[in-house]
Amino acid sequence: MKKLAYAMLLSVFLGQGSVLAHSDHGVINGQTALSIASRSVKQLAFKDFGFEVGKLDPSWKELKDSNFSVIEVLATSYIVGATNMAREKTIYFHIGNNGQVIEVKNSKAF
Repeated sequence: MKKLAYAMLLSVFLGQGSVLAHSDHGVINGQTALSIASRSVKQLAFKDFGFEVGKLDPSWKELKDSNFSVIEVLATSYIVGATNMAREKTIYFHIGNNGQVIEVKNSKAF
């Protein structure tokens, strides 16, 4: 009976467009996606998100919250752009509804 109740509750959440994320992020929304991208850009010097490790120069670590924007909201993820005005470049984060950084690219085509 508990399993049936759990399955029904889960289907209600999914049917409403809310997705439960892993315990680190709770329910993800656009603001959370921006926060994840902001933290992740600082890690790109040493962590592989599908973007060549160490490819970004240190100026990327200095980005402010205003340098990040939600470019697109997809059914199961967000595309967040990070713009480095000093380098006149933008990189794009593909972030799943569960809060995981799926991939980082120089283009917003995922």
